[in-house]
Amino acid sequence: MLRAVLCLALERALGFGTGEISSELLNYVSNPIARHTACRVAANSPTVCLLEGSVTTNELMDYYILTLPEEGLLYETSPNFRSFGSAPLMAPEPIAFYQLPFLVTDPLHQVVYVPPENKWPTQSAWTSFTYAVDAPVGTERAMVRSEPGLVVLTNPDGQISGSDFSLANSADGWTMSGQLEVVDGVPSQGLRHMSHSWGGLSNYISGVDEVQSLDFATGIDLAKWYFEASQGFCKKELAVAYGGYLRFRVRGEYGNFLELNDPLDWVTIECESCDSGQGARIVRFIDETLRWVGDETYAEFYLHENGRWSYDPLNSAAQFTYATSCQIAAILTNVSRIAILGDFTRGGEGIGLDDVTVVSTGTAEQPSYPLECQQGCICRHNPAMVHPTCC
Repeated sequence: MLRAVLCLALERALGFGTGEISSELLNYVSNPIARHTACRVAANSPTVCLLEGSVTTNELMDYYILTLPEEGLLYETSPNFRSFGSAPLMAPEPIAFYQLPFLVTDPLHQVVYVPPENKWPTQSAWTSFTYAVDAPVGTERAMVRSEPGLVVLTNPDGQISGSDFSLANSADGWTMSGQLEVVDGVPSQGLRHMSHSWGGLSNYISGVDEVQSLDFATGIDLAKWYFEASQGFCKKELAVAYGGYLRFRVRGEYGNFLELNDPLDWVTIECESCDSGQGARIVRFIDETLRWVGDETYAEFYLHENGRWSYDPLNSAAQFTYATSCQIAAILTNVSRIAILGDFTRGGEGIGLDDVTVVSTGTAEQPSYPLECQQGCICRHNPAMVHPTCC
């Protein structure tokens, strides 16, 4: 719960998805759209990134840079590149803060990002920036500016967020939930960092089930424990993960994986600010297409409508349904919690977890965030309103 509060505070500070019925919700612009997108960037490599807008009338649009990357430099493309596609890629001077909002003059609406010099990419994205498009809309052809579109500058592998736990004695901000803090008068071990290699796991985190709370009639755990992701997985940049995947390496340390709990909600992703603050949650359950029996596995969970995510109705009297593309997209735009199940067995178990990453689709598949979802959905609390967080 504390993690969700911290993540929500971060979202509010950044101006994304507060869940309140604010002026932004009342006045959301659904046409034109500056589409969220990702651009893969290697170290010491100036990279051309494409901006893409959409307007229902197919009019020409003007593209404006609204904010600059927090690190590295953003440039216009050079005349040489525009004419011949050859170096140098960028104009002589970077776009400066005082020039914002900056009109992009490249006819193909491209810009060049130059990452920080002599810096290796991390497990996460380099940074991000925002842009908007202006287009004539309506019978009067009045110029309308879109809501900000997000451009995420990922590492060369497309990673947006990641934890490989490579630092000694560091869980990289991850925690455990669902375990007692004290067991028989002894403080619980909680989450531990393992500074050694074991199979494909190297410098990983380990969780141990120290207390089992069983239903004596069914033998099923009444309370389960989870690995809780760090705040690095709670940021607006995860919006461009739609169409990509969440993956991690996992291995059972001990336990009887022939006697499993039911249901097994292997991955949970929550958005506390979605649905006008009512909250939303998607869950990837173990099913006939997804099994794990404690062996070392590199698990991948596709973040789109065919990934078999279930949408939680947040009502014990209602049934889970398969999540739609816009439900998944809305949650990814405002993630407040990612949890990975550790409590698989009905008895005690130990689980090792390593190399957790959220990865976007390739550059050729961008933008992968569904256009219809960014245009917004009808809000349940007021059918006259449309907003992406209402999906």
